[in-house]
Amino acid sequence: MEIALKIDVDTHQGLELGVPRLASMLERETVAASFYVSMGPDNSGRAIMRAFRNRGFLSKMFRTKAVSMYGTRTILSGTLLPSRPIALSFPGIIRDLKSRGFEVGVHGYDHVRWQDHLDHIGEGGVRNELGDAFEAYRAILGEPARSFAAPGWRTNSMALIALDAMGLDYRSDTRGIAPYRCVVEGRVLSTPEIPTTLPTLDEVMGRRDLSDDAAVRDFYLSLFKPDALNVHTIHAETEGMGQLENFTALIRALKDRSARFVQLREVASRLNRAELPVCEVIRTTLPGRAGWISAQGPARTPSE
Repeated sequence: MEIALKIDVDTHQGLELGVPRLASMLERETVAASFYVSMGPDNSGRAIMRAFRNRGFLSKMFRTKAVSMYGTRTILSGTLLPSRPIALSFPGIIRDLKSRGFEVGVHGYDHVRWQDHLDHIGEGGVRNELGDAFEAYRAILGEPARSFAAPGWRTNSMALIALDAMGLDYRSDTRGIAPYRCVVEGRVLSTPEIPTTLPTLDEVMGRRDLSDDAAVRDFYLSLFKPDALNVHTIHAETEGMGQLENFTALIRALKDRSARFVQLREVASRLNRAELPVCEVIRTTLPGRAGWISAQGPARTPSE
């Protein structure tokens, strides 16, 4: 069983508190992982506008106990309280991740702006978001980033084409079943896409059929496929904080099943791009998640 842990860092608090806790636990358990850090401001408070756009957003907030999970400071960041830089507030934590052997990639610049307004900021806005994010990464680590993970699993043709032109080793922007190459406007892009294959914890928390921590752990154990790459996205703000003990128990249960943990850059390094399936990127919805996400569509030939 092969598992790639993709750890998204969306907030100031997540990088300050969640990331060090996760890194220490994973190091103790000798587990590889890839961290994707939002490089710009923490405007989490502005996400409340999703309540007016995305059906199910408020119910998700109550189901996951978001206020207690994220804290008042984060919930109000960028609205009643000023936003705080994420990556540039804690460059030492990011450098420490790299020095300890973890992979570090880019998770956008302004997470909320990308997730909520991607279709409205235009090509120039997309390029600005990417330029600012990759420049912040270079300023902190002294080298160019080699990977990108879209905030909220949201992308569009402008973003896909712009990222492809950057010559990255891979992207992880979508939900799907296996690595592929994207076809956009009839053009097959070069950069491999390695999608998230499992539901995230915030999508299943509070479900009536998952009444306790043991049930959630058993649910996840039933989803990992022994004969395929499993890409599991977790969040520094969730598994790195209030759910750290439960996540550690899941890691140990997977190790008992002889799971092999890999970083996504290792997965990318062994992909033969010419042999990857070619798929359109579609928009869909997922149980437990408010609003649309980008997903792997059916495989097709480039001429179709």
